Amino acid sequence: MLRHVIRRLVRAPAFTLAATLTLTLGIGGAVAVFTMVNGVLLRPLPYDRPERLVDLSHVITISGLTSIDQSDATYLLYRRDNHVFTDVGAYRSTAVNLGAGDGSRPTDGARAERVGATLASASVFGVLRARAIVGRVLSDEDDRPGSPPVALIGERLWQRDFAADPGIAGKRVMIDGVAHQIVGVMPARFQFPNAESDLWVPLQLDPAKTKSAAFDYRGVARLRDGVSLAAALGELRQLLPRVPVVFPGRLTVAGIEQVKMQPVVRPLRDVTIGDVGRVLWIVLGAVGLLLFIACANVANLFLARAEGRQRELAVRSALGAGRTALLMELSSEAAVLAAIGGALGLGGADVGVRILKSMEMGTAIPRLAEVTVDGLVVAVAVGIAAVAALVVSVLPLARLKTGSLSSMLIANGRSATSGRAGNRARRGLVVAQVALVLVLVSGAGLFARSFSRLRSVDPGFATDHALTFRIAMPDVEYPTTREAARTVVRVLDAIGKLPGVQSAGVITKLPLTTESRQDSAVYLADQPLGMGAMPNLHQINFVTPSYFQAMRIPLVAGRLFDAPDVNGEPSRGPPEAIVSAAFAARYWGGAKAIGKLVRMNAAGPWQTIVGIVGDVHGVGLAQPPADEVYSPLVTMNAAGAPWIPRNLAFVVRGSGDPARLVAPVRRAVAALDQTLPLYRVMPMTEVLAISTARTTFTLLLLSIAAAVATTIGALGIYGVISYLVSLRTREIGVRLALGADARDVRLLVARQAMIDALIGVGVGLAGAVTLTRVLGTVLFDVSPTDPATLGSASALMLVTAIVASWLPARRAAALDPARALRSE
Repeated sequence: MLRHVIRRLVRAPAFTLAATLTLTLGIGGAVAVFTMVNGVLLRPLPYDRPERLVDLSHVITISGLTSIDQSDATYLLYRRDNHVFTDVGAYRSTAVNLGAGDGSRPTDGARAERVGATLASASVFGVLRARAIVGRVLSDEDDRPGSPPVALIGERLWQRDFAADPGIAGKRVMIDGVAHQIVGVMPARFQFPNAESDLWVPLQLDPAKTKSAAFDYRGVARLRDGVSLAAALGELRQLLPRVPVVFPGRLTVAGIEQVKMQPVVRPLRDVTIGDVGRVLWIVLGAVGLLLFIACANVANLFLARAEGRQRELAVRSALGAGRTALLMELSSEAAVLAAIGGALGLGGADVGVRILKSMEMGTAIPRLAEVTVDGLVVAVAVGIAAVAALVVSVLPLARLKTGSLSSMLIANGRSATSGRAGNRARRGLVVAQVALVLVLVSGAGLFARSFSRLRSVDPGFATDHALTFRIAMPDVEYPTTREAARTVVRVLDAIGKLPGVQSAGVITKLPLTTESRQDSAVYLADQPLGMGAMPNLHQINFVTPSYFQAMRIPLVAGRLFDAPDVNGEPSRGPPEAIVSAAFAARYWGGAKAIGKLVRMNAAGPWQTIVGIVGDVHGVGLAQPPADEVYSPLVTMNAAGAPWIPRNLAFVVRGSGDPARLVAPVRRAVAALDQTLPLYRVMPMTEVLAISTARTTFTLLLLSIAAAVATTIGALGIYGVISYLVSLRTREIGVRLALGADARDVRLLVARQAMIDALIGVGVGLAGAVTLTRVLGTVLFDVSPTDPATLGSASALMLVTAIVASWLPARRAAALDPARALRSE
């Protein structure tokens, strides 16, 4: 049977190629996106019993609902006094300078590299039940304050920098200028808390020196068997008020009540995935529509092929072939084509996932590194192919089952009336295709408009011709503020002398990024807080005045800071601050902010506002500009001592392609300190692109699906109209013989296509209005029922119908009446 089916398909190459290609596109798209959904959303986290793992955080009501993490005090109390967790861990993501050596500063040209790292309590590894592939994990002894510094490294780092040395345990490595003993290697699948982490060092929190109001750590815990999320949350609510009692400090019971602080317990999986699940389900729904469109198209091909074989099937029946045998033959063809399409689609899905990984979309899709074509994906691909085979064969099978074989033998297969039921089925499939394509094109159009609106938002700075990079100066290697500040000034001076450089500046947190973000309570001297009131939180940045020039952020009023002293000394005058226009408008209505006093915390010095600068989108283009406060890079801390942040972002503005500045900038920095690594080196345009990566990813997939669906839909309309023209050859010949104009014939043919398209557009609009509402939460500044988008999608489908019917209409109008009549 299989050999017979294959021979029949080989004898119809055009039909076989069209059906196979269509099914490959439909099945391949569905399998590719399901592969991502499986790897990101469905596959359990790579830990023992991951469903028992939870993330611990808090929310407070101050400047709106704000999420905060754990302080050392909350972590220590929750771990000690809870009865709902087997254990609790605390950690913080960071990055470190990793160098060679045995405890001394690297020399002889050895340059440190910047690697992702995690400061973690030893209990984290017990919570996750993680095991090392070489050596051991961190122990409670490692985590005691004052214990010798040790580190765990990841398998990727072990292979890349240590040649997979099996005797690595016990050797030393320099981390931020301090020698650490390597105690073990974690497997590549252990990507906690994220894929960027290549190294883990113990937190060594001291219960005698807690900072209860500094919420700097994430929390992770494992629920005891039988304990629910609600039960765990209830116990933490009871424990939270005890934190200030057990660990006295700036966090007080009154403060907890004032900000309405509450613990939050969420599944670790939900926190790891974030809101990407909504986007992936939308894309999966889109390719599901594409699969239905492809199946409808192939079903049309099969229906036409089955009706074209009616006489053959009737003859075979008359010669003794049973109806079951005939049904098996038709369904076998569908099964073979679906199997071929499924195999090719599965291969295409694997290639697509590899391409996606090579595009470094990790910022848009968490757990992307875990996405693979596994057994479940293969099983789903087989299932999709089986469903596709059933869908594309059901109409031909139903037509054969209900038709009279004797009537098939008697009927003229090319008459205009013999296939009315089949014609209705084909036209119904065309209507369905148009409707589904319209829904898909509408969704892609909404995302395109959303993306366009997002990219048209003025970020508040110029992204062109600007290179960015970060430098971290460890306290051990730069023990004084003066040393660190002088290094920054020397680096800026050396970069400023490079050919093509126009300006260069420094800031702690670069816009549209999250590294070195620092939110602080801001107090206003002329707006004292009432009894029990809490100050608002605002983003605090430490900058050089040249930063505003390098980023093209305008000075709205007042003046900028003085340039940092070449010797690293803070300004001897009164402390100064610069605020954003949004901050000034929020509290003083604008320029009246000049001369006002602010301070960053209750114990900090009062700073005089000397300037107002333009607003900047600090978090993302979809969020409003941040109310920001800028302080000089070198300033005085709460104790009155000079202080400078040690992790800094540099912005270098040139006159041409910023990529040309990378090598000169690296050489300039190495000439000053060959051990100082540059990291996150990229043009500012790439920073902007990364911030919109998820929207770009969604738009890319939806646009591809919409383009493929539109093409398939157009081919479906073309195929049906062509077939209907072939059935009406005699009628068209008679019309032409009686004097009908070629234009009238073209209109006759095109009219049928337009009727089907209009019905499909009507149905599709109703579906689009209903289904696109689910996009509302992921669109920016665009309504899910945007009339312009829905109207454009409808016009596109009508134009597609006109174009698809043009060739059959033209062919019909060019018929020779005599030949057409003789053919009947």
